[in-house]
This record gives sequence, structure tokens and C-alpha cells, in this order.
Amino acid sequence: MEGKGIDTKSIQEIGWLKLDNAAKLFPAIMSSELTAVFRITATLKEPVKFSAIKEAVEITSGRFPYFSVSLGSGLFWYYLEYNHQFPRIQTEEKISCTAFAVKRKNEPLYRILIKENRVSVEFIHILTDGSGAFEYFKSLLYTYFRLTGITIRSSEGIILPDSPIANGEMEDGYNRFFRRKIPPPGKLTKAWHLPFNLNEKPRLRIIRSEISLDKLLDAARGHKVTVTEYVASVYMFSLQKFYLEEKKDMKRQKRGVLRIEVPVNLRKKFPSKTMRNFSLFVMPEIDLRLGVYTFEEILKIVHHQLQAGTDVKQITRFLSQNVSHEKSPFVRVLPLFIKRMAISAVYKRLGSNQCSGIMTNLGAVNLPAEMEDHIDSFEVVPTPPNTHVKISCAMVTFRNKMRLNFCSISQSTGLEKHFLKHFTDSGIHVKVLNNK
Repeated sequence: MEGKGIDTKSIQEIGWLKLDNAAKLFPAIMSSELTAVFRITATLKEPVKFSAIKEAVEITSGRFPYFSVSLGSGLFWYYLEYNHQFPRIQTEEKISCTAFAVKRKNEPLYRILIKENRVSVEFIHILTDGSGAFEYFKSLLYTYFRLTGITIRSSEGIILPDSPIANGEMEDGYNRFFRRKIPPPGKLTKAWHLPFNLNEKPRLRIIRSEISLDKLLDAARGHKVTVTEYVASVYMFSLQKFYLEEKKDMKRQKRGVLRIEVPVNLRKKFPSKTMRNFSLFVMPEIDLRLGVYTFEEILKIVHHQLQAGTDVKQITRFLSQNVSHEKSPFVRVLPLFIKRMAISAVYKRLGSNQCSGIMTNLGAVNLPAEMEDHIDSFEVVPTPPNTHVKISCAMVTFRNKMRLNFCSISQSTGLEKHFLKHFTDSGIHVKVLNNK
């Protein structure tokens, strides 16, 4: 592997950081609607104490200085500038994942939201991905509970606020594991998109649901697949339903490929401790020009495609392809405004056209028992989808509950209803929650 060196200097010494390879996309495509912001929420069993959460934020954020940055721009690249600022603490907003004022000097790029017994963090993807944000959030909750007088005997799995920053927490994992001269992955065809009309602005709508984990696990094990593979298959099966309905009304169907974007946490594939972005996407697909698929057929296809797509050698092809673009001598000397236009154009032509849906699974949350006893649930709101995809979803598991949230800018709730009905028809208990 190339780029084995790991940054050891603190951001306070350096004063700034380069954007990691994934983060370089977002400044070029962000808008008031495509915010690149995601939310993680913990619902506690008691109302949040403001004085304790304020102190916990100050203590915890001091341990994660690489998040105390704002977005700066130079002649050739954007960068992260250390600003000594703690995140804002504010009341939970009615609309999730609103845009950050990234052009404002010293503007924090993450925030803390509180409402009754809910505490949330919202991060912009320029800083980190869901796994990095969750590490911060667990540390924040640990500090908060300690300040409220709760004794926590074990700190396993928690980054303690007084612990030293590990080598590599600030590294760009993509550049570290980049390899030269390996063949790039094949090009993807355009994917079919849901034909639903868009909501009027503000478009974003969240549908929250809670699913029985025991029954879901039984269903997944019965088909010899993982929970991620099972839920992705339900997603694909639901998309197929709406594709077939649209096909009835069309004389000619131009595209019949359904493809779902599923993020993979690369920290589980490569030995990196980075707290910045370090994930890539696997894209299972079915081609409906070959015929209609049963749910069992989709399960088999998704299982094998996700297994093959998460192989380290295959992942390295995508990782190296992405990094090779920024290492090009021609690209490096282009002024920032040209890079921004080029990235935006490529995203509109390729990124927003290649998938029919987006699904994120942050997996199971494991905490010390004393912390778990004071938390009712966790949930995730993914970044608002673009106007092609229209609907995305995210899930996270805590104890025996899986929270599955849909993030939509569409007028229709048909996909979400069909998605959840598939679970209930399979004997899996589903509860649709109020949007708080």
C-alpha cells in the first residue's frame, strides 16, 4: 500500500487540514436543499439537562479538535481551518439537516440539538462520515451522563475526553491506502429513478419507524443473508413495484436498471483509526430488461453482489480510482473555481444518475450497561437526497430495536408504505412513529 505515513502533528500546531478525498465533492455540490448534513439522535429516558450538556459539549469537543474547523478556500483547493469554536447548541429544528453557513468565517461545521429528552448531533459530510460522528456522539453521551452523577464502571468502546489523540485520527485514509496502476472498475449505466413529483419547498420530510430486531434477524437468517442484505432487498423489491407500475403507462421503457447505493465503513476493511470520512459505496443492481424478479431472486443477487463488492481488492479499485483524479498533475494546477464547476458537472452527469436509491446502516450500538440503561433509542436521519433519487433511508440498531428512517423530498409516500408493508407481511412487527 502507498502512503503509509500517518499525520502525528495536532491541528492546533498545523492550523489547517486538507479535505479528505470524499469531502472534496461536497463544497462543489452543496445547496440550501442538498445540504450534505446528517443527524444522529439519542432519545434518553429523562429530559436533557442543558447545563450538563453544555459542559459536556465543551469537554468533549476539546478532545476532537479536528472537528473545530471551518471551511476555507485557496487558489487551488478548499481546506479546513482550525477555529477554536465549539459547536452551537440549539433547539431541535422542525426541518432536519438544514444547511450550514459554510461561507461564514469561523462557522462550526457540526451542531448539537436538544428537545425534551432527545439529544442530537448534526454533521456536515465535509468533516466526517456516520462512523466518525458516532464516535464523537458516544463520547459526548458518556461525558454528559458522568456530569449528571451516573457512575459508569466500564468505558470500553468509548473515546474518553481526557485520552490522548491517537496517531492517524486526522489522516486521509483514502490517500493512505491508495494504490497506483491498478485497473479501474467498469463504468455504470444510468439507473431508473422514481417518477414521483417533488414536494414544494421546504421539501424534506422524515418518516420514522421502529422494527422488531428479533423477527428481522429470524427472517434474514432464514434466507442466509445479513440484515443489511435483507433490508436492501426489500428496498430493491419495492423499487421494482413502482418501476412496473410506471412501465404500464409508457410505450417505451428507456432504462430498466435498479441500483441501490450502500455505504461501506472502510475502517472494517483497512487498519485505520481516522475520524474523518472513510467509506465507499457498493451498488447492488438488477436489470429489469431481463424480466421481473421474485423477492427470493433479489435476495440472492443482493447477497452475492454485496459480498463481492466489499472484497478488499474490489474496494481498492474504487478507492484508487477516486484518489487518482485528485493526484493528476493537470487537475492539481486547475484554479478552484474551475475544479468546482467540473466536480459539479460530473456529479450531475454521473453521481446523481447512477443509483435509484440510497440506504445506510450504521449497525448495532454497543455501550456500557450503565449508559444503555438511560437511553431508550438511537436513530439516524441521512443526508437529504438529490432530486433524482428523491428518497433515501438509514437504520441503526440499539438493544432489540432497529430504527429505520426515510428521508424524502417527494410528494408520494408510496415507497415507504410498500417498504414497511413487506416487513409486516413477513411477520416482522413495525411501528410507524410520530415525526417529533
